[in-house]
Amino acid sequence: MSVRWFQKALKQVIQMRMIELLASRSFGLDHEPMQLQLPQSKEKSVAKRLVSAMTLDEKISLLSGRDEFCIPGIERLGLKPVWSSDATMGLRGWKAPVTDFPAAVALAATFDDNLITRVGRVMGCECRALGIGILLGPGVNIARVPVCGRNFEYFGEDPYLAGEMAGRYISGVREYPVITTVKHFACNNSEFDRHKSDSVVDERTLRELYLPAFKRALEAGSLGIMTSYNQVNGTYTSEHPYLIGSILRGEWGFDGLVVSDWNSLYSTDGALKDGVDLEMPQARYFTKERVLDALARKVVTEQDIDTKVLHLLTSYEKAGLFVVPMADPACQVGTRENRDAALDAAIGAPVLLQNKAQALPLSPSLNLCIGGSNAYTVAQGGGSSMVQWETKPQTFASLMQEKGAFLLPKRWFSQKRCKQRVSSCDAVVLVVGFGHTEESEAYDRPWTLNRADLKAIEAAARLNKRTIVVVQSGSAVEMESWHDQVAAILYTSFLGSSTAQALKSLLFGEVSPSGKLPFTQARRLSDYRSMRAYPRDFDTVTVDRIKKGQGDPKVREVEKLCYTEALMVGYRQFDTEGPEPLYCFGFGLSYTTFSYTDLQVNELSQGMWQLSVKLTNTGNFPASEVAQLYIQPLQPAVFRPAQELKGYRKVFLQPQEAREVFFTVEATAFERWDLNAWKFVSDEGLYELRIGSSSRDIRLKCVVDYKKRKS
Repeated sequence: MSVRWFQKALKQVIQMRMIELLASRSFGLDHEPMQLQLPQSKEKSVAKRLVSAMTLDEKISLLSGRDEFCIPGIERLGLKPVWSSDATMGLRGWKAPVTDFPAAVALAATFDDNLITRVGRVMGCECRALGIGILLGPGVNIARVPVCGRNFEYFGEDPYLAGEMAGRYISGVREYPVITTVKHFACNNSEFDRHKSDSVVDERTLRELYLPAFKRALEAGSLGIMTSYNQVNGTYTSEHPYLIGSILRGEWGFDGLVVSDWNSLYSTDGALKDGVDLEMPQARYFTKERVLDALARKVVTEQDIDTKVLHLLTSYEKAGLFVVPMADPACQVGTRENRDAALDAAIGAPVLLQNKAQALPLSPSLNLCIGGSNAYTVAQGGGSSMVQWETKPQTFASLMQEKGAFLLPKRWFSQKRCKQRVSSCDAVVLVVGFGHTEESEAYDRPWTLNRADLKAIEAAARLNKRTIVVVQSGSAVEMESWHDQVAAILYTSFLGSSTAQALKSLLFGEVSPSGKLPFTQARRLSDYRSMRAYPRDFDTVTVDRIKKGQGDPKVREVEKLCYTEALMVGYRQFDTEGPEPLYCFGFGLSYTTFSYTDLQVNELSQGMWQLSVKLTNTGNFPASEVAQLYIQPLQPAVFRPAQELKGYRKVFLQPQEAREVFFTVEATAFERWDLNAWKFVSDEGLYELRIGSSSRDIRLKCVVDYKKRKS
């Protein structure tokens, strides 16, 4: 008990310190554009003209930030400072009534491309309102282990879904002159001792699971990318010649900005030669003295410095930052329209996992009891993602009290009067899970709920058959011990300031739940192959892991995190080799039912097919369904997962309404990484195209014979 208490207290101290360091800033708005002072030149690139006009000292000054989130300018040339901002759940750190959104994993659960584009559009608009030129997101790291402290900041366990979500988000932001910075490149799939961990991963797994979402984000228009704290195969990502030089700059042809995560440089020479363009939040390894010393020792040349500065300024130029006002007075934060988008996202994200005897939706006339640790707060993830609201939003408990519900005190299960109330009421709603203390950067989170919530669930289920549990967490959490005892389970992740209103709308049937799990919910933590070689004390926090020896191998050794499961991550593992999950990837119930019929397959050209399916709402409740496309190789040339997600469509249907849903399957859908050819290849052969409501609920399928297109 004392150890658990100490761990909680230490995490609270860490969060308090983070809140102090990341406090909201007062700011003034500059509504004037840059007035660049450049000599006449035939060079069309403004970025190149700027670099050629700079002194060496001026170039060095642009290799690092200042004031925590600012990239300095050069007054002599009319180059103004450019501000960046954290972005996961909303623009964090500004004394302004910004719009905050559900966490990224909740956005992924919507499987709604149009909604995610709308979210990105709001983020871009609010950046322009506050004079922010660089958005530090989105995050696309794969949920390799369910206990990663930052899983809530990412889009789940599947690279296709993560890439599509990021791409849609970025396309929305990029309707405005704002640079997105996709993060954290790469294999940052853990917060366990993040400065002293080495992600050891084989090439095929790296290419098929951990890099695709980054590539998709860049293709969607992201002009920036952020490195991570960890090493990958023995080298820190901020100075990784293979990841940054060979893949990012070489294969992908990226000429934009590579920025460090905050305080994630570990040397001057490596980072200057093979690493990031910009050190944040300030110069530590890229100080003038250290850079000049590296130049003197011929570690790098001035041309290498020019290239780094050119990457930064090229991003500015492509975004349009040289020609627009630094802040746009036509844009505003926190408007009703913006908040409506946040509410729609909060309503579209929750996943109905269980609904025995139609326990949901609830009738407004029911006599309800409301409890659980998260009912009395608006839970969100911690660290750099935590939005500090100017006005605290209403909690679910407060809203329900206004509707006449009885609020259960913290340890109600120890009080006779409260137990009698629970036993006699029509239904009990318990909102349980984690918050910014348990789920945060810098450390991993527990697998099991806290003891008070577990006791509350056990007691309520024993006393009242209509017990509904709302689970708020950034990824899978232990449910095996209690899920059979309760009537309904609604998984929501963190929904932001719209939490109370969204829960009310869903629980009382104003709208039907339509979210789908973007990760696999296993029965036991040990069921995940990725956890079998993971540190046993993953949820233990120590001062050493937070601060001691960052980047200094003489102080503490780097610990290897071996990706021994290879491709067997998430549903790829559970659908290929088991065991049976509690709830599978893509799963989510509704207040209605849907039928899938009339699968049609049309080969558009050699190696390309169009699939269509008739989707019908066969119930009496208007709702949305997510039709999912999986592809299974029937004659794999090498070992492959049983199936992989390659498409999805979210469709809203009135009762008895039917609609035709289309999927296009191209050669890239069949790809795997070939270690001999050292590239992605699509093997010829038979593939089963599978359309269903989840990875385990396949409704229709057909077989196609893929042959390489003749040139």
